[in-house]
Amino acid sequence: MILVAGIGSEPPVARAVAAADARGAPYILFDQRRYRHAKLVLGNDTGHVSGHLDIDGERHDLSRLTGIYLRLMDDHMLPGVRDLAADDPERQRVRALHDAFYCLAEVAPCRVANRPRHMLSNQSKPYQADIIRRHGFRIPETLVTNDPEAAYAFWQSCRTDGDDVIYKSLSGVRSIVETVDAADIDRLGRLAACPVQFQRRVRGTDIRVHVVGSATFAAEIDSTATDYRYASRQVDAAAELAVAELPPRVAAAAVRLADTLLLPFSGIDLRRTPDGYWYCFEVNPSPAYSYYESHTGLPIADALVRYLGAEMV
Repeated sequence: MILVAGIGSEPPVARAVAAADARGAPYILFDQRRYRHAKLVLGNDTGHVSGHLDIDGERHDLSRLTGIYLRLMDDHMLPGVRDLAADDPERQRVRALHDAFYCLAEVAPCRVANRPRHMLSNQSKPYQADIIRRHGFRIPETLVTNDPEAAYAFWQSCRTDGDDVIYKSLSGVRSIVETVDAADIDRLGRLAACPVQFQRRVRGTDIRVHVVGSATFAAEIDSTATDYRYASRQVDAAAELAVAELPPRVAAAAVRLADTLLLPFSGIDLRRTPDGYWYCFEVNPSPAYSYYESHTGLPIADALVRYLGAEMV
């Protein structure tokens, strides 16, 4: 039995549930919006995780779990919770419930996509980049700084070579990748308050690879936007996606990278240059795979369900 935990209507969660239904795989859905109808009890029975999850009055034995798909939003932002005082008993109960889910995901002996502690590598892009480089992928020339002069010198050096510079957040907090322009140069003084990651822009084609266990699913993205996720905003034209065929060595490297990071379900952002080099920007531990699946038909949700149901390696 698979436990799916998240917002039931969010596409990644909804697609996982639909895939489980289509396959006839048994599952439990903890919809965070229905937190009032859930109770999670954890125990330790002679070194083995025990307990039960009650949802809408139905009890589920946690020892029957084969896998957990964890995609929880910040419980502080849930409707009905976000406006409560920090010491409100209802807010504290909801926090305790979510803490219990995170604890379960950490210690459950079944497959988990992904364990919270293993997702922390994405909280530091430079740390993750060092691991990426060890697996045969190139990484962009990068400067992390809060020094305006250093940032300006890096921008000038790249521009001299005919290359643009992009900037984005250092952490796992989602940011829109933008190209440094003249207006940005005028506000470099703000860096003193917040370090930023600058990178030489790599020319080439974006490839998003989803790793599920030992399987890979690749999508090629056609867009002139700096950040194709926001292509309509940046270049007034939506990105076009298609199924991509990865060279075996690249697919194998992606699986090894995900395995090293202990992220059996991950979204890896690659770029293939015109001269055949492969760059890797990051490994997303909670990928919004539904965007890629809906545009390409790649059976990512089905693979996730089969993996968590212990039907595939």
